[in-house]
Amino acid sequence: MNINITEEGNTITAAFDGRLDTVAAQQIAETIEPLMQHADQNILLDCEKMPFISSSGLRIFLKIRKEVAAKGGKMYLKNVCPDVMQVFKMTKLDGIFEIIA
Repeated sequence: MNINITEEGNTITAAFDGRLDTVAAQQIAETIEPLMQHADQNILLDCEKMPFISSSGLRIFLKIRKEVAAKGGKMYLKNVCPDVMQVFKMTKLDGIFEIIA
């Protein structure tokens, strides 16, 4: 799992590349720190190259969302593939996250 974090204006984009499984979720804990520090801005999680998410990966997304909500920012998910979208729907998290095309 690789994450490429870029900043443009008032938006921080994190592009996920690879499977966000339990092992990857543990490894990226430090990588997502810039997202937590800038949670008062717009956070865009680009899932185009993320074919899988585990419950540990969902916890990472929920952790970011919690920080964004606490600091007054906004968080969006985009380019969510059908398999990952199915996980969000099964866990009812599709109603919690703002998912854009």
